[in-house]
Amino acid sequence: MSRLFLSKILSLLLIVLFSVSILTGCVPQMSEKTQEGAGFGAVAGAALGALIDRNNRWRGAVIGAVAGALIVGTAVHISEKAAQEAAATKKPVEYVSEDGVQKVYAKPLKSEGKCEWVTVQYYEYGRLVKEERKLVCPN
Repeated sequence: MSRLFLSKILSLLLIVLFSVSILTGCVPQMSEKTQEGAGFGAVAGAALGALIDRNNRWRGAVIGAVAGALIVGTAVHISEKAAQEAAATKKPVEYVSEDGVQKVYAKPLKSEGKCEWVTVQYYEYGRLVKEERKLVCPN
């Protein structure tokens, strides 16, 4: 590989890491999973943004990193919040996006000591996209 190519890759990684650190520093109460989701979203968004914006790949990478971190970090945060609320209240919880396209539905299943097993379902356009079970314990 050429030095120029390696220099560009290193610069792109620094931009992504800088974007993630800025975003994670803005919200003090983010969980580790939310931070991981935001980091993954930033990396994926930077890669896609660099590929999509053929006129200025750096601009595309920065915009993609910020957008990816916000979207994925927010989605992870909402699913965690729904699971924690369902576990605390022992009642189903539902969050729906303003446009009605996405929905997160969390339903408590059974208790295990002080913890609660919760099923979290992710819907898009009314169709089940993903389902997972989480063990939620009080902090």
